[in-house]
Amino acid sequence: MLRFAVLGEVRAWRGDRPLDLGPPQRRAVLAALLLRGGKAVTAAELVEGIWGEDPVLRAVPALRTHVAKLRRELEPDRVNRGPSTLLVSIGDGYALRLPPGGTDIDRVETQVQTAERLRDDDPAAARATLIAALSTFEGAALGGLPGPFAERQRARLEQWRLAILEDRLALDIQIGRGAEAVAELGPLIQEHPLRERFRVLLMTALYHGGRQAEALEEYARARRALVDGVGVEPGPELTEVHARILRAELPPVLRPARAVHTPAQLPPDIADFTGRSRAAAEIAAELTGAGGTVAISALAGMGGVGKTTLALHVAHRVRDRFPDGQLYVNLRGADAAPVSPGDALGGFLRALGVAEGDIPQAVDERAAQLRTLVSDKRILVVLDNARDSAQVRQLLPGTPGTAVLITSRSALTELPAVRRTRLDVLEREEAMTLLTRIVGVERVAAERIAAYAIVDLCAFLPLAVRIVGARLAVRPQWSIASLADRLADEGQRLEVLQTGDLTLAAAFHIGYAQLRSEQARALRTLARAEVPDFPLDGAAAVLGVPVAQAEYLCESLVDLSLLETTAPGRYRFHDLLRLFARGLPGEEESAVLARLLDYYLASAKNLFSTLEYSNTSLHLVPTTVPGHVFATGADGQLWNDLERPAVIALHRQAARVGGRSVAVAADLAWVMAEFMDAGTWARELGDSLKALLHTAIAAHDTGSVRRLRVAIGAMLLVGLGEVAASLEFLQPLSQPADYIDRRLQLLAEILLGVADRRLGNTKDSHRHYANAVALTRSLGDLSLEAWILALATRTLCESGQYEEALAVAARAIELADKSSNPVARGWATHELAATRSMLGEHAAALELAAAAVELARHNGIRLWEGWARTRLAQINLRAGDLATAEQEAAQATDLLRKAADPLDRARAMVVHAAVLAARGEQRDAEREQAGAAAIFRRAGLPAPTLDSLYVPGPIS
Repeated sequence: MLRFAVLGEVRAWRGDRPLDLGPPQRRAVLAALLLRGGKAVTAAELVEGIWGEDPVLRAVPALRTHVAKLRRELEPDRVNRGPSTLLVSIGDGYALRLPPGGTDIDRVETQVQTAERLRDDDPAAARATLIAALSTFEGAALGGLPGPFAERQRARLEQWRLAILEDRLALDIQIGRGAEAVAELGPLIQEHPLRERFRVLLMTALYHGGRQAEALEEYARARRALVDGVGVEPGPELTEVHARILRAELPPVLRPARAVHTPAQLPPDIADFTGRSRAAAEIAAELTGAGGTVAISALAGMGGVGKTTLALHVAHRVRDRFPDGQLYVNLRGADAAPVSPGDALGGFLRALGVAEGDIPQAVDERAAQLRTLVSDKRILVVLDNARDSAQVRQLLPGTPGTAVLITSRSALTELPAVRRTRLDVLEREEAMTLLTRIVGVERVAAERIAAYAIVDLCAFLPLAVRIVGARLAVRPQWSIASLADRLADEGQRLEVLQTGDLTLAAAFHIGYAQLRSEQARALRTLARAEVPDFPLDGAAAVLGVPVAQAEYLCESLVDLSLLETTAPGRYRFHDLLRLFARGLPGEEESAVLARLLDYYLASAKNLFSTLEYSNTSLHLVPTTVPGHVFATGADGQLWNDLERPAVIALHRQAARVGGRSVAVAADLAWVMAEFMDAGTWARELGDSLKALLHTAIAAHDTGSVRRLRVAIGAMLLVGLGEVAASLEFLQPLSQPADYIDRRLQLLAEILLGVADRRLGNTKDSHRHYANAVALTRSLGDLSLEAWILALATRTLCESGQYEEALAVAARAIELADKSSNPVARGWATHELAATRSMLGEHAAALELAAAAVELARHNGIRLWEGWARTRLAQINLRAGDLATAEQEAAQATDLLRKAADPLDRARAMVVHAAVLAARGEQRDAEREQAGAAAIFRRAGLPAPTLDSLYVPGPIS
C-alpha cells in the first residue's frame, strides 16, 4: 500500500520501503496532485504552480517527463505504455487516484474529527489525539519545494497547524493544565502577535488559574498590538472574554475553530499607498467591530479620488480577521453596461466552489445560495465601483460575521444600516509624499518647488498625481519643472481640473496630450470596445495594423499607465480611463465593434478549419482579418473558455449599438453554436444572445433573427439541457427562403430532432432528421449528413431497431470518411459502438468506443470527450472490465463538471455508480447515484437506471 507525506518534506512509501521521488520539481508535481484530492489538474495549472507565471520554455515537456518518472516509481508493475490506474491522464492534465487515508493530511483530518467527538466525554483522550496529530507536522509543510503553489499551500497548512494547536491548548485548559498552557502561549504570542485566538486562550487560562489582573493586563497588551499594528480594535471573541472577566464570570473554554474553504480574490494592495490614515482606521474598525450584525461600509467620491485604492488597502489590512476568505468584484458601475447582480453572484458562487451546473438561473436563487454558503463564515466582500443601490442590494450577505466594503460614485442612500464615508482629495503634504514615492526622493528634493507646483496643479487628486508621477518616473531625462510648466499652460484644462467630476478627465488629458498620433488613436479606438480585456491579435484587428505594431502601441500605453496588461499579450483598460478615452473624438463605436466581432468570427472560422468540422464558414459573412490561428482543437477549447466573457460583452454591446454589428454577432453566435459546448458562463451567454435577438427583431433583421434563434436553441438544448425552453426559439423557424437560410434550417431541424427524441417523440424525431438529410444533400455537405445519420442511429437504438441502426451508422462513417471529417467520424463511431454494445458484441463495441475517445481527444472539445468516455465506461461495464470502466467513468464525470448542463454529468455519474456497485463499493455507489438523482430531480426528470440509460452521444 502506498503512503504519502506532505506535512514536512514530501515523501512516499510502498509498505515500509521509501520511494525515490526525484528532484524538488518532481516532488512539487506530486504534491500538487496529492493536494487536489483526486481531482484533475491541467497542465497549465501545474506549470504555473511550479514554474510561476513566466515558465521556462521547456516547462511542459519537463512536466511530462516528471509525470512519466513518477508513474514508473509509483506503479512499477504497470505494463510499459499501459494505462495508468493511479496517476491518470485527464485531458492535457492529470489526477492522482488514491484510496482514502493515503496521505498524512488524511490521517490528521481523521484525528481532528476523532478529537472533536471525544471532546465532551473524554477531553484527555481528545487532547492526546491532537498531540498525535500535531506530531505529524515535521517542520514546514512541503519543505524545500519550489513554486507559487507550494508557497500558497505551505501558508495554508501552517494556518491549519496553528488552528489544531489552538484546539489542543483549549483542551489543556479544560482538563486543568492551564499553567502549562500559559507557559506555551507566551512564546506563541510573541511569534504571532496579531493572532487573537492565542490571546483569548491565554486570558482564559490566566483567569481559570486565579490570575484575574494578569488576564486583564493581557487584554490591554492585545489591544495595543492590534491598534498599533493594523489600526483595528479587538474582535468579538477577545472582547467577550474581557467583558466576562470584568463581570467576574468564568470564561468558557473555547470550542475548536473549523477549517473552511477560503477564496482570496482581493487584487494586490497598493505599494505606495499614501495618507488616509484616519479614514482607513475608521473603516477597518467598522468592518471588524459589528458584532451581531453584517458590517457594511461604503466609500463615495468623485472619479479618481482613490476609492478603490483605499478600499483595497483596508481590505488587506483586516483580511486576517476574515479567515474564511475574501470575495471581490469590479461592478463596472461607470460603464454603459455595468456588471449585473446575477453575473456578480455567479462569480462569487464559482469562487466558493459551486459547480457550473449547480449555479441557479434566477438572480434571487443565486443570492439565496450565496447567503446560505456564507451563513456560518467570516468573509469579507468587496464590491468595487458600484453604480447604485439596486446593483449591490442582492449581493449583500445576511448573517453576522461577514462584512461588506463598497466603493461607488453614488452615496447609495437607499441602502439601510450602511456606514458612509465621503472621500475627498489628499492633503497637500500627502500628495507630495505620493509624488515622492513614485518619482524618487532625490529627484523631488532637487526640484522641491516644482514638485509642489505639480501637486497643486493636480488639485491633490490622487489619480492625477499618480499619472503625472508615472510620466516622470519613466522619463528620467525630463525635469519636474518642465512638466509643471506644461501643466500650467493647459489653461482651460486646469480650470476643469478644479471642477468636480471633470477633474479626472483633465488629469487624463495631461497624459493624453503627450501621446503621439498613433498612440492617441489606439487609446481612443480600443476603448470603444466594452470588453473586460482583449488579446493582442484582437487589438491588431481593431486598429488595422500588424500584430507587431499593435504590441508596440499597447505596451507603450501600458508604460504610460493608460492601459493595463493582465498576462503576456493580453490587455485591459481601467474603467475610468476607458470612459475618458471613449469621450474623445474618434471613430464611431459601431465601426470599432464590427471590426472586433470580425476578428472573433474569423477566429471561429479558423477553429472550424482546424477541426475540419463542416463547411458552415462558407455561408458566413466575409471577414477581413486573419483571426486567431489554432494548432489543435484543444487550443480552440482553451481559447473558447478564455474569450467567452469578451464574446458575451460584445453581444451585449452589439445589442445596444445595433447596425452592422448585429449581423456579425449573429453569425458568430451561429458558428459557435455548432460546437455544442456552452461551457462556463452559459447562462450569461444566453442572456446576451436574447438581448441581441430583441435588437434584431426591432430592426426587422430577419437573417440575424433566424441565426440567433438557432444559436439560443442550441445553447439551451445542449449547453443547459433545457428542452422545453429551447423549443420556444426553434419551433418558430419556418422554411428558408434562400441558400444560406437552408443551412440554418438544417441546424434547426437537427436540434428539433434531438429535442423530440429527448421528449420521447420518436416519430417526429425521425421526421426532422429526414428533413435535415434532404437539406444536406441540397447543400452538398457530406460531413453534416454523416452527423445527422449518427443522430438518427441514436433514435433507432432507443426504438429497438438495432439492425437498421447498424446500417445507418455504417453509412455515417462512410460519408465521414469521404468528407475527410474527423469530427463526423468520431460521432458516427460513437453511435456505432453503442449499437454494437446493445447487440452484445462487446469486443467490436469496445474497439469502436476506444476509437471514438481518441477521435474526441484529437478534436479537443472536452464535451465530446466526456460523452465518448461515458460511452466507453458503459461498454466496459457490460463487457466485465470493471477497472477500466471505473477509470473512464471517473474521467468522464470530471470532464463534464466543466460543462454547464448538469444532466450530462448526471448521466456519467449513473454509469459510475453502476461500476462502483459492480466492484462491491456499495457506499460510494449509493453516494454517486444519489448525487445524480438530485440533479435529475432539480431538472424535473426521473433518475434513470443503467439499463434505461442511453448514454449521451454527440447530442444527448
